[in-house]
Amino acid sequence: MRFAQTITIFIFSLTACLLSSDMTTGSLSFHQLTSPIVTVFVLSWLTSLLPQIPRKITQIIVGEAVILLCVADCYCYMNFGSAISPQLLSVVLNTDAREAGEFISSFIGIGIFKQWRMTLLIILFFAFPIAFIPKIEGLFSKRLILNKYFKITASIIIILSIILEIKPTRDFLKIFSSDYKIQDVESQIFRQENTKNTSIHRVIFAFRANKLTERDLEEIKQCTIAANVDSCSHLSPHIVLVIGESYNKHHSSLYGYPLETTPLQRKRLEDGGLFLFNDVVTHWNITSNAFIEIFSRPLFPILFRRAGYHVTFFSNQFVFKRFGKKKANISGNHFLSNKALSDSIFDYRNSRTRHYDMELIKEFARYKSETVSEPYTFDIIHLIGQHFEYELRYPKNETYFTESEYINRQLNDEERQFVTHYDNATLYNDKVLDSVIRMFEQEEAVVIFISDHGEEVYDDEHVKGRLFQRPTYSIAHQEYEIPMWIWCSEKYKLAHNEIVEQIKKSLDKPFITDDISQLFYYLAGINCRWYNDRNNILSIDYQCRPRIINGGVNYDNLH
Repeated sequence: MRFAQTITIFIFSLTACLLSSDMTTGSLSFHQLTSPIVTVFVLSWLTSLLPQIPRKITQIIVGEAVILLCVADCYCYMNFGSAISPQLLSVVLNTDAREAGEFISSFIGIGIFKQWRMTLLIILFFAFPIAFIPKIEGLFSKRLILNKYFKITASIIIILSIILEIKPTRDFLKIFSSDYKIQDVESQIFRQENTKNTSIHRVIFAFRANKLTERDLEEIKQCTIAANVDSCSHLSPHIVLVIGESYNKHHSSLYGYPLETTPLQRKRLEDGGLFLFNDVVTHWNITSNAFIEIFSRPLFPILFRRAGYHVTFFSNQFVFKRFGKKKANISGNHFLSNKALSDSIFDYRNSRTRHYDMELIKEFARYKSETVSEPYTFDIIHLIGQHFEYELRYPKNETYFTESEYINRQLNDEERQFVTHYDNATLYNDKVLDSVIRMFEQEEAVVIFISDHGEEVYDDEHVKGRLFQRPTYSIAHQEYEIPMWIWCSEKYKLAHNEIVEQIKKSLDKPFITDDISQLFYYLAGINCRWYNDRNNILSIDYQCRPRIINGGVNYDNLH
């Protein structure tokens, strides 16, 4: 009976895993077959080692748990467009009893049986315990399990599957290593690597990711709350950081793009107020990872607050929503979704996103006009920029480029439309950025613009979006190279001629965004243990460290 029960849990669990393995195309790759086979075999074998009575009970519980996980996985995909993920688990962990009750009453009902996968999984869930009834179990073993051809075939398949799954299993187990970081979590989420091909793997990964997020958040809290400044001269009274989104610098006419996508910025460049940096890269082509590097550790805004600056954060992507509870939020960016930490580093932040970036800038302008004027301010503005889908990033009455502009490029109609939307979004972004500058023209102010990462727009790689793989030179060219400029008001240039000259001498220096906080400390005149003159791009002592992108690739070694 031991063998019969083990095969029973194996077959039922494997069937459930296969039903929830690929819900996008309905087909299974070779790896999506071998991964469930090995995973379920290991679970079945481990439970078979128990004595008779606890073995049967344990196998029923484990089998039902596996099937139930597959039901939940399938349900999430069918209703929310995503299988079980760290983000979805984060939402569940941040849901209270009332919200859970409302969810069950709203989303779970007879309608779930309209989905054939769900129907089969639910049938498996109720049929599995019945298979352990002695008479049915005996019939099952005689007809199938004791058949020698079945045993031989099953053994060969399992052995081959184990051999093929050695490397994926080793890759999956890396998430439990001590040096596995939250950036690695985000990278795996976006890469959708073939190490999570069963609901079991996805749930384990989701729990591990959330635990790592909590650990990372606690580390950030500790080093940030303890941070302080030694002194501050308030060298630059008003500093503004604008962070763009998905901005391919090679679609900016500032960097030689043939279409005039940045006329307002170009005019400011020609007038001598805007200074363009030419060799800047970001660590990641993932927004949340890029933000971790930009904000550094400790989170640099807290040092500005403690130096006497009024610090604000206006984002068109990261707002609190429901994440003010105990569990860390892995959705978007964990440290910006923690209210206690946010309250410590910002004097004010906006509470909701806007459809277009110009609406966010108008909200920012209202806040500035209605707030008592502060002598020293540091404002951070985070745009939605050219985030996919591009046609949603600019009003239709702001359309300037048409598909006829790209008639000489080797693009089909759909691709041509795609690029047209992107360039129109870039042109609209030019107007948004100029409106920020106009707000500070009468102040002694400096505005810095960078993007979180770039984007593929059918250029070097004939693809769209981003490629979450080890970057080649062409991928790095489009996705990791980013625009950066500094604009100085006339009052600022008169008061800080030395800084302006330093900026002019630094435009061609290689730079990576995790050192951006060093630039801010210098501009503010903040002295603290975290400032290093060698990491400040404006310093004559600046030394560019190896520019590591995507967690392990030296950008400057790519050719």
